[in-house]
Amino acid sequence: MNNFIEKFQTLLIDKPRYNVKHVNAENCDYADTAVNSKNCYYSFCAFYCEDVYYARYSRKCSNCSGITFCVGCEWCVECIDCSNCYKCDYSQYCQNCSECQFCLDCFGCKNCFGCVGLYQKQYCMFNEQLTKEEFENRLKQLDLSNPVHKEAVYTRLESLKGKVPVLGVHKFQTEDCVGDSLTECKGSYQCYDAFVLEYCNYNIECNGNTNSTDLTVCFEVEWCYSCVQAPINHNCNFLMHTDQCSDSEFCAYSKNLKNCFGCVYLANKEYHILNEPYSPEEYEKKVAEIKQELMSQRLHNMSLYLVSDYEQKRFQSEDDSVIQSILKI
Repeated sequence: MNNFIEKFQTLLIDKPRYNVKHVNAENCDYADTAVNSKNCYYSFCAFYCEDVYYARYSRKCSNCSGITFCVGCEWCVECIDCSNCYKCDYSQYCQNCSECQFCLDCFGCKNCFGCVGLYQKQYCMFNEQLTKEEFENRLKQLDLSNPVHKEAVYTRLESLKGKVPVLGVHKFQTEDCVGDSLTECKGSYQCYDAFVLEYCNYNIECNGNTNSTDLTVCFEVEWCYSCVQAPINHNCNFLMHTDQCSDSEFCAYSKNLKNCFGCVYLANKEYHILNEPYSPEEYEKKVAEIKQELMSQRLHNMSLYLVSDYEQKRFQSEDDSVIQSILKI
């Protein structure tokens, strides 16, 4: 048992960890965790994105820059938590909007500027309804390249936010979900900053997952538990930086594995334990023994990945703080 833990942790630190992760990505050299994406630059966690720059955790976006937690957006700049928007800039929590700027909590709006909490409106500025001519004339008076004008816009917007109710929880096309910043999700509990989940629990910064629990930065996985940055996996537990695998546990920095346990820096393998091959019968028997022992010692979890001195000291200090707080009660 201890031999398994020792060998697994030795494998973890045996080679330098790669600095970026790409899965079916093209021309994304300066992007990390780029999955099925193309031409992404200085972006982190880009899924099905193309020609996206300076972005973070966005899905199916194209020709955008400076976006965070956006899905299905095109030609947008500096937007956060926006869905299916077109040519929107400096906006947050907007859905199905087009040609809007500096907007918050707007739905189905078009040609709006500095608005909060509007629904299916057009030609509004700071929530004031205008004609098309009035709207265009007022926009012409603004020079957003001038810091003074831009600061005035933010000041007016902050004042408006104090007068208009702002949504406390943001969900878009969701059903029976508990969490925040959810888009197109169903039957999911305590999930945050996630897209297209079905029957998931405790998913953070995930998208396209089904029937999975305790995941962080995972994409299109099924029946998985307790994984980190592990996209496109099926029926796997305790994976880290591992993709396109099935029926595997405790694998890291690997891809395209099937029925593997405790493997690190491995690819295109089946029935391996600690990077060593086994027959299917031997594999099943050995894995059952290891898992039973891990569970008996309450080590059948992600704690096996804490191999560095820094990680061990940090978590030990946190445990000590909890113990001290309990003793004081």
